[in-house]
Amino acid sequence: MLSWESVDMSATISFTPSTRRQPVRRVPDVRHASPRVVSEATYRRRRAIVGTMLAVLVAVGSVLAHDVLAGSGGEPASAAASQPALTRISVTAQPGDTLWSIAEARHGTVSITRYVDKLVDLNGGASIVAGQAVVLP
Repeated sequence: MLSWESVDMSATISFTPSTRRQPVRRVPDVRHASPRVVSEATYRRRRAIVGTMLAVLVAVGSVLAHDVLAGSGGEPASAAASQPALTRISVTAQPGDTLWSIAEARHGTVSITRYVDKLVDLNGGASIVAGQAVVLP
């Protein structure tokens, strides 16, 4: 029979870390690293990109400056107000006249239906009375 006294304790398994060392990784010193060599083609591409971006910026700036200085219509806003109002030709409605009869006499090469529609728009409706000044397009 075995007893605890007869067991040799020197044969026990040891759980100590191995004495073999892992290799040390060296991080390059960026202060003393040699600069990367960049090809001439890379510089040309970079210059082309910057030049294109600059040209687009100048074009957009020119359009914005034109809109600010000249207004979106191409002329200064004050110029539109200084023009005199267009004078419209009008006829005096006689008893029995309608917008259609006035249009038949004056429509020229324009379609009579378009002329009547314009007469209705200019005179505030389809009805007229004798003596009224009918504005013509």
